[in-house]
Amino acid sequence: MPSYEMLWDCTSCGTKKLLGKSHRRCPHCGAPQDPSTRYFPPPGEEVEAAGHVYVGADWRCAACETPNSRAADFCVNCGNHKDGNAEVKRVVDAAAAPAPVIAAAPARRRWPLLLGAAVIGLVVFALVAALWKRDVQVRVESHSWSRSIDVERLDPRHESAWCDSMPGDAYSVSRSREVRSHRQIPDGETCTTSRVDDGDGTFHTEKKCSPKYRSEPVYADKCHYTVDRWGVARTLKSGGGLQQARAWPTVTLGRTGSCRGCEREGQRREVLTLALRDTRETDKTWSCDVDEARWRQLGDGTVRPMKVRVIGGGADCGSLDFR
Repeated sequence: MPSYEMLWDCTSCGTKKLLGKSHRRCPHCGAPQDPSTRYFPPPGEEVEAAGHVYVGADWRCAACETPNSRAADFCVNCGNHKDGNAEVKRVVDAAAAPAPVIAAAPARRRWPLLLGAAVIGLVVFALVAALWKRDVQVRVESHSWSRSIDVERLDPRHESAWCDSMPGDAYSVSRSREVRSHRQIPDGETCTTSRVDDGDGTFHTEKKCSPKYRSEPVYADKCHYTVDRWGVARTLKSGGGLQQARAWPTVTLGRTGSCRGCEREGQRREVLTLALRDTRETDKTWSCDVDEARWRQLGDGTVRPMKVRVIGGGADCGSLDFR
Protein backbone atom coordinates (compact mmCIF):
# COMPACT_ATOMS: atom_id res chain seq x y z
CA MET A 1 0.00 0.00 0.00
CA PRO A 2 1.66 3.27 -1.08
CA SER A 3 2.02 6.18 1.32
CA TYR A 4 1.65 9.83 0.34
CA GLU A 5 2.93 13.04 1.87
CA MET A 6 0.65 15.16 4.03
CA LEU A 7 1.02 18.92 3.49
CA TRP A 8 1.54 21.76 5.95
CA ASP A 9 1.81 25.55 5.80
CA CYS A 10 4.55 27.46 7.60
CA THR A 11 2.98 29.93 10.02
CA SER A 12 6.26 31.86 10.32
CA CYS A 13 6.95 32.82 6.69
CA GLY A 14 3.70 31.78 4.99
CA THR A 15 5.18 29.13 2.69
CA LYS A 16 2.39 26.84 1.48
CA LYS A 17 2.16 23.14 0.72
CA LEU A 18 5.30 21.92 2.45
CA LEU A 19 5.68 18.12 2.58
CA GLY A 20 4.72 16.58 5.91
CA LYS A 21 7.32 13.80 5.90
CA SER A 22 10.17 15.37 3.94
CA HIS A 23 10.01 18.90 5.38
CA ARG A 24 10.30 18.67 9.16
CA ARG A 25 11.37 22.29 9.05
CA CYS A 26 10.44 25.04 6.65
CA PRO A 27 13.14 25.09 3.94
CA HIS A 28 12.76 28.88 3.66
CA CYS A 29 12.88 30.12 7.26
CA GLY A 30 13.84 27.03 9.28
CA ALA A 31 10.72 27.09 11.49
CA PRO A 32 9.76 23.64 12.84
CA GLN A 33 6.71 21.94 11.40
CA ASP A 34 3.49 22.32 13.35
CA PRO A 35 1.75 18.93 12.99
CA SER A 36 -1.62 20.49 13.83
CA THR A 37 -1.48 22.36 10.51
CA ARG A 38 -1.07 19.24 8.38
CA TYR A 39 -3.74 18.67 5.74
CA PHE A 40 -4.53 16.36 2.87
CA PRO A 41 -3.46 17.53 -0.59
CA PRO A 42 -6.10 18.42 -3.17
CA PRO A 43 -7.06 15.54 -5.51
CA GLY A 44 -4.50 15.11 -8.22
CA GLU A 45 -1.70 16.76 -6.22
CA GLU A 46 -0.67 13.73 -4.15
CA VAL A 47 3.08 13.15 -3.74
CA GLU A 48 4.11 9.59 -3.00
CA ALA A 49 6.46 9.14 -0.04
CA ALA A 50 9.02 6.99 -1.89
CA GLY A 51 10.80 4.38 0.23
CA HIS A 52 8.76 5.28 3.29
CA VAL A 53 8.77 2.76 6.14
CA TYR A 54 6.04 3.34 8.70
CA VAL A 55 7.26 3.07 12.32
CA GLY A 56 4.29 4.71 14.04
CA ALA A 57 2.73 8.10 14.62
CA ASP A 58 5.00 11.03 15.49
CA TRP A 59 5.31 12.19 19.06
CA ARG A 60 5.19 15.87 19.85
CA CYS A 61 7.81 17.32 22.15
CA ALA A 62 6.12 18.97 25.09
CA ALA A 63 9.13 21.26 25.59
CA CYS A 64 9.46 22.79 22.10
CA GLU A 65 6.37 21.52 20.18
CA THR A 66 8.56 19.83 17.53
CA PRO A 67 7.15 16.66 15.91
CA ASN A 68 9.54 13.70 16.09
CA SER A 69 9.56 10.30 14.44
CA ARG A 70 8.31 7.43 16.61
CA ALA A 71 11.76 5.86 16.12
CA ALA A 72 13.49 8.86 17.74
CA ASP A 73 14.17 8.57 21.48
CA PHE A 74 15.09 12.26 21.84
CA CYS A 75 13.69 15.44 20.33
CA VAL A 76 15.70 16.46 17.26
CA ASN A 77 15.27 20.11 18.25
CA CYS A 78 15.87 20.33 22.00
CA GLY A 79 16.98 16.84 23.09
CA ASN A 80 13.98 16.17 25.34
CA HIS A 81 13.34 12.43 25.89
CA LYS A 82 10.17 11.06 24.25
CA ASP A 83 8.87 9.38 27.44
CA GLY A 84 5.66 11.04 28.59
CA ASN A 85 5.09 12.87 25.31
CA ALA A 86 1.81 12.28 23.47
CA GLU A 87 1.55 11.43 19.81
CA VAL A 88 0.47 14.16 17.42
CA LYS A 89 -3.20 14.66 16.67
CA ARG A 90 -4.26 13.07 13.42
CA VAL A 91 -6.23 14.80 10.70
CA VAL A 92 -9.63 13.44 9.69
CA ASP A 93 -10.40 13.37 5.98
CA ALA A 94 -13.24 15.83 5.45
CA ALA A 95 -14.67 13.63 2.68
CA ALA A 96 -15.01 10.71 5.12
CA ALA A 97 -16.01 12.74 8.20
CA PRO A 98 -19.65 13.08 9.25
CA ALA A 99 -21.47 16.00 7.67
CA PRO A 100 -21.14 19.18 9.74
CA VAL A 101 -24.17 20.32 11.70
CA ILE A 102 -25.71 23.30 9.96
CA ALA A 103 -27.63 26.07 11.63
CA ALA A 104 -31.04 24.61 10.78
CA ALA A 105 -30.21 21.23 12.33
CA PRO A 106 -31.23 22.14 15.90
CA ALA A 107 -34.71 23.00 14.64
CA ARG A 108 -34.98 19.62 12.91
CA ARG A 109 -33.73 17.79 15.97
CA ARG A 110 -36.50 19.34 18.03
CA TRP A 111 -39.14 17.31 16.17
CA PRO A 112 -38.33 14.01 17.91
CA LEU A 113 -38.31 15.83 21.24
CA LEU A 114 -41.65 17.49 20.54
CA LEU A 115 -43.13 14.21 19.36
CA GLY A 116 -41.84 12.41 22.45
CA ALA A 117 -43.24 15.14 24.70
CA ALA A 118 -46.62 14.88 22.97
CA VAL A 119 -46.71 11.09 23.42
CA ILE A 120 -45.75 11.41 27.09
CA GLY A 121 -48.41 14.09 27.52
CA LEU A 122 -51.08 11.84 26.01
CA VAL A 123 -50.04 8.92 28.22
CA VAL A 124 -50.13 11.10 31.33
CA PHE A 125 -53.53 12.49 30.32
CA ALA A 126 -54.89 8.98 29.73
CA LEU A 127 -53.61 7.81 33.12
CA VAL A 128 -55.08 10.83 34.89
CA ALA A 129 -58.39 10.37 33.08
CA ALA A 130 -58.51 6.71 34.06
CA LEU A 131 -57.31 7.02 37.66
CA TRP A 132 -58.63 10.39 38.86
CA LYS A 133 -62.06 9.66 40.27
CA ARG A 134 -64.51 11.10 42.80
CA ASP A 135 -67.12 9.47 44.99
CA VAL A 136 -70.81 10.06 44.33
CA GLN A 137 -74.03 8.66 45.71
CA VAL A 138 -76.28 7.19 43.03
CA ARG A 139 -79.87 6.01 43.09
CA VAL A 140 -81.05 3.04 41.05
CA GLU A 141 -83.73 4.43 38.75
CA SER A 142 -84.67 1.30 36.84
CA HIS A 143 -83.62 -2.15 35.69
CA SER A 144 -83.55 -3.49 32.16
CA TRP A 145 -82.49 -6.67 30.47
CA SER A 146 -81.92 -7.72 26.90
CA ARG A 147 -81.34 -11.10 25.33
CA SER A 148 -80.27 -11.86 21.80
CA ILE A 149 -79.69 -14.93 19.66
CA ASP A 150 -77.80 -14.96 16.38
CA VAL A 151 -79.23 -16.98 13.53
CA GLU A 152 -76.52 -18.20 11.17
CA ARG A 153 -76.97 -19.28 7.56
CA LEU A 154 -74.71 -21.32 5.31
CA ASP A 155 -74.19 -19.13 2.23
CA PRO A 156 -71.73 -18.88 -0.65
CA ARG A 157 -69.04 -16.31 0.13
CA HIS A 158 -66.50 -14.83 -2.25
CA GLU A 159 -62.99 -14.90 -0.86
CA SER A 160 -59.41 -14.88 -2.07
CA ALA A 161 -56.14 -16.37 -0.88
CA TRP A 162 -52.80 -17.48 -2.23
CA CYS A 163 -53.49 -20.67 -4.10
CA ASP A 164 -51.18 -22.73 -1.89
CA SER A 165 -53.37 -21.89 1.12
CA MET A 166 -56.80 -22.05 -0.54
CA PRO A 167 -59.35 -24.13 1.42
CA GLY A 168 -60.06 -27.56 0.01
CA ASP A 169 -63.81 -26.98 -0.38
CA ALA A 170 -63.45 -23.91 -2.60
CA TYR A 171 -65.18 -23.86 -5.99
CA SER A 172 -65.60 -21.52 -8.97
CA VAL A 173 -61.88 -20.81 -8.73
CA SER A 174 -60.09 -18.24 -10.90
CA ARG A 175 -56.38 -17.49 -10.80
CA SER A 176 -54.26 -14.41 -11.35
CA ARG A 177 -50.54 -13.66 -11.07
CA GLU A 178 -49.91 -11.09 -8.35
CA VAL A 179 -46.96 -9.76 -6.38
CA ARG A 180 -46.68 -11.78 -3.18
CA SER A 181 -43.44 -10.39 -1.81
CA HIS A 182 -40.13 -8.83 -2.81
CA ARG A 183 -36.63 -10.24 -2.70
CA GLN A 184 -33.30 -8.45 -2.56
CA ILE A 185 -30.94 -9.34 -5.41
CA PRO A 186 -27.20 -8.51 -5.21
CA ASP A 187 -26.47 -5.73 -7.69
CA GLY A 188 -22.80 -4.86 -7.38
CA GLU A 189 -21.17 -2.78 -4.68
CA THR A 190 -21.12 0.76 -3.42
CA CYS A 191 -17.52 1.79 -2.75
CA THR A 192 -15.96 4.84 -1.12
CA THR A 193 -12.30 5.75 -0.83
CA SER A 194 -11.08 7.65 2.21
CA ARG A 195 -7.69 9.00 3.19
CA VAL A 196 -6.23 8.03 6.56
CA ASP A 197 -3.64 10.17 8.35
CA ASP A 198 -0.85 7.89 9.61
CA GLY A 199 0.31 10.56 12.06
CA ASP A 200 3.91 10.69 10.77
CA GLY A 201 3.44 13.23 7.98
CA THR A 202 2.08 10.63 5.55
CA PHE A 203 -1.28 9.14 4.72
CA HIS A 204 -2.69 6.14 2.91
CA THR A 205 -5.98 5.45 1.19
CA GLU A 206 -8.59 2.90 2.19
CA LYS A 207 -11.35 1.58 -0.01
CA LYS A 208 -14.49 0.37 1.70
CA CYS A 209 -17.24 -1.41 -0.20
CA SER A 210 -20.68 -2.58 0.81
CA PRO A 211 -23.00 -4.79 -1.23
CA LYS A 212 -25.76 -3.10 -3.19
CA TYR A 213 -29.12 -4.72 -3.80
CA ARG A 214 -32.10 -4.21 -6.04
CA SER A 215 -35.63 -5.18 -5.15
CA GLU A 216 -37.42 -7.63 -7.39
CA PRO A 217 -41.07 -8.68 -7.05
CA VAL A 218 -41.91 -12.29 -6.38
CA TYR A 219 -45.05 -13.40 -8.17
CA ALA A 220 -47.42 -16.17 -7.15
CA ASP A 221 -50.87 -17.45 -8.06
CA LYS A 222 -53.71 -15.67 -6.26
CA CYS A 223 -56.96 -17.63 -6.21
CA HIS A 224 -60.38 -15.99 -6.18
CA TYR A 225 -63.06 -18.48 -5.26
CA THR A 226 -66.43 -19.19 -3.68
CA VAL A 227 -66.75 -21.17 -0.48
CA ASP A 228 -69.79 -22.08 1.63
CA ARG A 229 -69.46 -20.67 5.14
CA TRP A 230 -71.70 -20.01 8.12
CA GLY A 231 -72.35 -16.37 8.96
CA VAL A 232 -74.83 -14.30 10.99
CA ALA A 233 -77.94 -13.76 8.90
CA ARG A 234 -80.08 -12.04 11.54
CA THR A 235 -80.25 -11.44 15.30
CA LEU A 236 -83.39 -12.08 17.35
CA LYS A 237 -83.90 -9.89 20.43
CA SER A 238 -86.09 -9.68 23.51
CA GLY A 239 -86.02 -7.37 26.52
CA GLY A 240 -87.84 -5.84 29.43
CA GLY A 241 -87.54 -4.55 32.96
CA LEU A 242 -87.43 -5.90 36.47
CA GLN A 243 -91.08 -6.89 36.41
CA GLN A 244 -90.89 -8.83 33.16
CA ALA A 245 -89.73 -12.43 33.26
CA ARG A 246 -86.50 -12.83 31.38
CA ALA A 247 -87.05 -15.00 28.35
CA TRP A 248 -85.10 -15.80 25.23
CA PRO A 249 -86.61 -14.73 21.93
CA THR A 250 -88.39 -17.42 19.96
CA VAL A 251 -86.10 -18.92 17.35
CA THR A 252 -87.71 -19.88 14.06
CA LEU A 253 -85.34 -21.46 11.58
CA GLY A 254 -85.81 -22.16 7.92
CA ARG A 255 -84.21 -25.25 6.49
CA THR A 256 -81.81 -26.96 8.85
CA GLY A 257 -78.87 -29.19 8.18
CA SER A 258 -75.69 -28.62 6.18
CA CYS A 259 -77.22 -27.50 2.89
CA ARG A 260 -76.57 -24.19 1.20
CA GLY A 261 -79.15 -21.75 2.66
CA CYS A 262 -79.70 -23.85 5.79
CA GLU A 263 -79.91 -22.10 9.15
CA ARG A 264 -78.74 -22.84 12.66
CA GLU A 265 -78.81 -21.15 16.06
CA GLY A 266 -75.68 -19.17 16.90
CA GLN A 267 -74.39 -17.26 19.91
CA ARG A 268 -76.67 -16.24 22.78
CA ARG A 269 -76.06 -13.05 24.75
CA GLU A 270 -77.65 -11.46 27.81
CA VAL A 271 -77.08 -7.93 29.14
CA LEU A 272 -78.38 -6.73 32.53
CA THR A 273 -78.41 -2.95 32.95
CA LEU A 274 -79.00 -0.52 35.83
CA ALA A 275 -80.06 3.08 35.18
CA LEU A 276 -78.44 5.32 37.81
CA ARG A 277 -78.89 8.96 38.83
CA ASP A 278 -76.74 11.23 40.99
CA THR A 279 -78.59 11.96 44.24
CA ARG A 280 -77.23 15.53 44.40
CA GLU A 281 -76.84 16.57 40.80
CA THR A 282 -79.99 14.94 39.51
CA ASP A 283 -79.32 15.89 35.89
CA LYS A 284 -76.40 13.45 35.81
CA THR A 285 -77.27 9.88 34.90
CA TRP A 286 -75.39 6.73 34.01
CA SER A 287 -76.14 3.20 32.90
CA CYS A 288 -74.09 0.25 34.03
CA ASP A 289 -74.08 -3.30 32.71
CA VAL A 290 -73.72 -5.51 35.78
CA ASP A 291 -73.71 -9.15 36.76
CA GLU A 292 -76.85 -10.88 37.93
CA ALA A 293 -75.96 -10.58 41.63
CA ARG A 294 -75.80 -6.78 41.47
CA TRP A 295 -78.82 -6.58 39.18
CA ARG A 296 -81.00 -8.53 41.65
CA GLN A 297 -79.50 -7.11 44.85
CA LEU A 298 -79.98 -3.43 43.99
CA GLY A 299 -83.69 -2.73 43.79
CA ASP A 300 -85.20 0.40 42.30
CA GLY A 301 -84.67 3.36 44.65
CA THR A 302 -81.56 1.83 46.26
CA VAL A 303 -78.78 4.37 47.00
CA ARG A 304 -75.18 3.24 46.79
CA PRO A 305 -71.71 4.84 46.49
CA MET A 306 -69.92 4.73 43.16
CA LYS A 307 -66.82 6.29 41.67
CA VAL A 308 -67.02 8.64 38.68
CA ARG A 309 -64.10 9.78 36.55
CA VAL A 310 -63.32 13.46 37.06
CA ILE A 311 -62.28 13.88 33.43
CA GLY A 312 -65.14 12.92 31.13
CA GLY A 313 -67.57 12.05 33.91
CA GLY A 314 -67.81 8.36 33.01
CA ALA A 315 -68.97 5.88 35.62
CA ASP A 316 -66.63 3.27 37.07
CA CYS A 317 -69.32 0.57 37.11
CA GLY A 318 -67.04 -1.92 38.81
CA SER A 319 -66.91 0.31 41.90
CA LEU A 320 -70.69 0.27 42.40
CA ASP A 321 -71.26 -1.11 45.91
CA PHE A 322 -74.10 -3.61 46.00
CA ARG A 323 -73.68 -4.79 49.62
